[in-house]
Amino acid sequence: MDPGPPPSAEAWHADPAYVTARSHHLVAHSVHALDALPLGRVDIGPGSLALYLGSEPGFSDDTVWFHPLEDQSVLERPLQFDPANNCWQRQLALVDAALKRSAGRYPIGMPDIIENLDVLASLRDAQTLMMDLVERPEWVKAKIAEINRIYFEVYDTLYARIALPDGSACFHAFHLWGPGRTAKVQCDALAMISPAMFAEFVQPALTEQCDWLDHAMFHLDGTQAIAHLPGLLEIPGLDAIEYTPQAGLEGGGHERWWPLYQQILAAGKSVQVVGVRPDEVAPLLDAIGTAGVFLMVGDIENETVLGELEAEVRRRYPR
Repeated sequence: MDPGPPPSAEAWHADPAYVTARSHHLVAHSVHALDALPLGRVDIGPGSLALYLGSEPGFSDDTVWFHPLEDQSVLERPLQFDPANNCWQRQLALVDAALKRSAGRYPIGMPDIIENLDVLASLRDAQTLMMDLVERPEWVKAKIAEINRIYFEVYDTLYARIALPDGSACFHAFHLWGPGRTAKVQCDALAMISPAMFAEFVQPALTEQCDWLDHAMFHLDGTQAIAHLPGLLEIPGLDAIEYTPQAGLEGGGHERWWPLYQQILAAGKSVQVVGVRPDEVAPLLDAIGTAGVFLMVGDIENETVLGELEAEVRRRYPR
């Protein structure tokens, strides 16, 4: 049953009964063609690890904001994860409600907890953190190491709940599945730092994270982050890269981005292409190939168009 509009923006994101009812309805009334995954959603917001560490959420209709810690002195001590944290308990309640609602009929995706500089930016304030990178770099490195340690603990607790019987796991953001610990990783703060700063501050912790995970895909966000692609391609444990063009630019399936995807594939990484229109599928795959490529296709008007696209893909690119 469609739960209808939420009673509040907070309920839309964090009320277990409403979130799981809406997610269940969406799965039940969606067509999952080709490799599309039916996934239950339990995200409180993109970057919820900051909430588990004391950031207060700000709910709006289309996103969740993470407010810097009111008591910044907390950051002068080693970060500690408190399992009694209210937002963490809400997260677990969401997961448990989703598991009960799905009853094993479809998997539950790992929430978009996020990591690295992005979490520290939420706790500290992004503008202030940019000054910290210059004025006290060793402090920043220590905080990132602490965030990594807490990420591993949080991920494993959630993985123990959502893992499928064969040990594989799904990640809701970008609809990923993989054997073992699987995650989308990111650092949107890359848009504000240089490749040298990426190598100094982000790459070591990201490498540790990708080595710890069994499968990892990096979310490369916007043209400002493309300068960091060479450094990302150096990380052995990073399996795939997804690129999201910023608003106002051509979508992910446009020929403008084909050389970017070719560069990623040539380095031995897989590619996820988002925002692909149906008419872009064949030209894109003809240009970059199908090996190691996963497309997320949108703007499909109806099931007839979807069926025609599915038939064309199977005919042109048989497995």
